Amino acid sequence: MKITKYEHSIILLEKDSGRVIFDPVEITQTLPDFENVAAIIITHRHSDHCQPEVIEKIISSNPAAKLFTTQDTVPNLSGFSPTVVKDGDTMEIGGFKLQFFGKDHASLGGMVPCENIGAVVDDVLSNPGDSFNVPPVKTPVLLAPISAPWCKAFETIEYINKANPNTVIPVHDALLSDFGQEITYNVIHGACQNTSIKYLLPGDSIDA
Repeated sequence: MKITKYEHSIILLEKDSGRVIFDPVEITQTLPDFENVAAIIITHRHSDHCQPEVIEKIISSNPAAKLFTTQDTVPNLSGFSPTVVKDGDTMEIGGFKLQFFGKDHASLGGMVPCENIGAVVDDVLSNPGDSFNVPPVKTPVLLAPISAPWCKAFETIEYINKANPNTVIPVHDALLSDFGQEITYNVIHGACQNTSIKYLLPGDSIDA
C-alpha cells in the first residue's frame, strides 16, 4: 500500500484496486485531481478536515466513491449521501478493509467539540483523526496529530508509545511554521526512539 501525505491531515492510500482518501481540504495548497477513488473518509466536521467544495470536486471525478463520516458531520454535507459509521463498524470497499474506531474528538478545555471517527485500513495503517484513541489493533503505521489547540507534544508522545507502531507519520501540522515543525519533530523523535518517525512533506509517499 502506498501512503501519500498532503497538506495538514490529508492522507491518500493507494493499491492496484483503488484509492482511499482521508480529510481532503485545501488550506494553502491546491490538491491534485484524484482518480480511481473508492472511498472518502471525513473524520469529523471541522473545516480543516471537511470542505464540501473539495469533496464535490473528488466525487465529480469519482461518482461511485463512497463517503463515510460521523452523524454530526452529515448536516455539513447537504447534497451528498454520506454513510454514517461508528466505533466497531467494518467493511470492505475498493479492495480495502476498513475498521472504524473511536467516538469523540479530543477534548478542548474539558469540552468535547464534536464526534470523531478513526479508521484502521488493511491492518496496516491507523488514522485516529483528531483524537488520541488507541486503535483496536496494533498496526505497523500510525498517523499521529502533532499540533492543535487540543494537542500537546507530550500527549502525542504518550499516544505513540501506547499504540506502539513501527512507523509514525506526523499529521495535523498546518498550524506549525517550518521552525515550529522542526522543534516539534525533534522532541517527538527524541522521546519515541523505538518508533521510526517519517516526516512527509505534502506529496511525499512511503510504501507499507
